[in-house]
Amino acid sequence: MENSPSPLNALIAQVLDAHPGADPLARVEAACQAAADLDEVADHLVGHFVDEARGAGFTWTQIGEHIGVTKQAARKRFAPRDVPDKISDTAAARGDVFGRYTDRARHVVVLAQENARQHGHPFISTEHILLGICQEDRDIGAAAIKACGVRVTDLQAAITTRLAPASSHLQGHIPFAQEGKKTLELAARASLLLGHDQIGTGHLLLGLIEEGTGLAAQVLAETGVTAERAQAEIVRLLSA
Repeated sequence: MENSPSPLNALIAQVLDAHPGADPLARVEAACQAAADLDEVADHLVGHFVDEARGAGFTWTQIGEHIGVTKQAARKRFAPRDVPDKISDTAAARGDVFGRYTDRARHVVVLAQENARQHGHPFISTEHILLGICQEDRDIGAAAIKACGVRVTDLQAAITTRLAPASSHLQGHIPFAQEGKKTLELAARASLLLGHDQIGTGHLLLGLIEEGTGLAAQVLAETGVTAERAQAEIVRLLSA
């Protein structure tokens, strides 16, 4: 029987091929980066099926039992995580929640924060992120919306007219809503599924659609921007 290369051997060869002639310390750094990439992929692998189980109605207790942890530990690991209020100083560092974001995708998150504040909302949710994508109208996310036959201005109007009333208790830091956190998680997963190194505005659009429950997903579905059409246009635009 012919032995196939082990996963470890394949990874070692990958590092060596990617950094020919590098000194040993540079290879250590490259190996650490490869390991971090694998950790992210592994988290999204399990997260994909956890989302499937949650969608099928299984509880955190049941999920925890099948991965050998408590209900609280399962929920803490796989429920949408908190994200920082600011993304400028440390976001470029790999491993930060915004570390793989393009500059324009980070700007969309900044715009989402500003949109929530402008409309007097106590949480940053999917509608604020979609407005940010529309405002960053020269990038892939907005271009994909246009390619689906929807005018960005019409989409903005459809969202704005359905925004919740302003809160009378708005003050200080505006955190992300659960739907907003989930969108960021699903955007990262969309990037990995497509084999992309970075998370761009197109991946944020796919995250909004996949999230499925927020106002953004509802408006996108009503206007005909489906996951299949959006993904096809994003792949086409990124390949152009």
